[in-house]
Amino acid sequence: MLGILRSQEIKNVVIFVCDALRWDYVPEEVMEMGVTFKTIASSLHTGASFPSIVSGLYPPKHRVETWESILPEGKRGLLSLDEHSISLRCETMWTRWSSGESPVHSVLGNPPEIPLDETGVPFIYIEDDKGGHCPYGLPLGAFGKAGCSEFFAEYGRRGRQELARQYEKGIEQSISQFKHRLRTLKNRGLVESTLVIFTSDHGELLGEYGGLIGHGRPCCPELVYVPTIFIHPALKQGDVIDGGVIRHVDFCPTITALLGYDLHYDVDGVNLLDQNGLPKSGFSFRKGSFFRKGGPLRKSLRSSFSYEADSVWDYYGGHVFHRQRLAKSLPFFIYKVISQTNPESRFMKQSLRGKGLRRRIKSYCESLRHLTYPHIQYMHPEIDEKTARAMLNEYLENIGLVEQEEDLITIDEEVKERLRALGYID
Repeated sequence: MLGILRSQEIKNVVIFVCDALRWDYVPEEVMEMGVTFKTIASSLHTGASFPSIVSGLYPPKHRVETWESILPEGKRGLLSLDEHSISLRCETMWTRWSSGESPVHSVLGNPPEIPLDETGVPFIYIEDDKGGHCPYGLPLGAFGKAGCSEFFAEYGRRGRQELARQYEKGIEQSISQFKHRLRTLKNRGLVESTLVIFTSDHGELLGEYGGLIGHGRPCCPELVYVPTIFIHPALKQGDVIDGGVIRHVDFCPTITALLGYDLHYDVDGVNLLDQNGLPKSGFSFRKGSFFRKGGPLRKSLRSSFSYEADSVWDYYGGHVFHRQRLAKSLPFFIYKVISQTNPESRFMKQSLRGKGLRRRIKSYCESLRHLTYPHIQYMHPEIDEKTARAMLNEYLENIGLVEQEEDLITIDEEVKERLRALGYID
């Protein structure tokens, strides 16, 4: 399927990450450029998914689960290829940070940020484009310091259809940016020598499950399933592969094998160039809140109320296992809905105005179920619940959940304010 790439003289790789692009919104225009695969995101937010993309490891192994963690130097995979120029570009995303100083740069160990038209050959060029991130189709500062919170309140009043249309505008803008990158490769004469991968770090909720929006939670198809399109002149255009999946963790071993590198650690993914068929399943993890520091009371509250889920997915659906319980989550959920302390609750409250008490309670109960039920099956996976639990237990037992010393990033109040505008802090 992708094995033909071995016979090509590929020296460069472009990974264009259209942020928050869910599988069912992948543009046909991009699908027609190459071979499309349904992909399992390793986590539900950028800070944990990007480390999986570059390292080939799931979050429990690379241990980057908050914005305060750093990917270990010995496990930086694609960012540690000595003979290649490395660039992590964020031209339209993280615009409130200086070049090369975004949170995603920090968790990845601060790789350089070099424009594609200036990157030395051979190169690994990775771009985090704003794509489907709130505020959809608008500059990040469009709603001032209120940011995503005010955006979702506004579109709660306008309704889900308007929200979805605005989301599509954001994706369209990202495609324009992507086509500009393809023109840059053509102008530099690098089309034949470059493998282009168009993908996303996670999906996005647009009011499903009682009115949930954004990303980070809950673990569900709209957040886990993302598209990946491999683009190269040797590959068949417009081919969509059914029945199997690829995973974020497969990118690193596939790319390093294609470029002739050996990794010095064991990865969770596989080299897709050597696969007769696609992987049948994959994991997605979400652990804790976006931050871990604070006093004892703050830590205790995070432990009680932060969203945690382990999940197993195949092409047809998945099983989600929540770690928190309803008794702990219900009071906090009610408090957030009433107080409107985050974008999610503001959207829910505005979108349910005038719907009647019975309808509002029904929507809140539906949302709470998807956030807290011990086990939820989505769609019709070929894997049964018992097998899914066994797969997760085997993986987690093999790596060992032993506390280790970790490097942590200091997040000051100014940075937290910027992240709050992006919906990462209540």
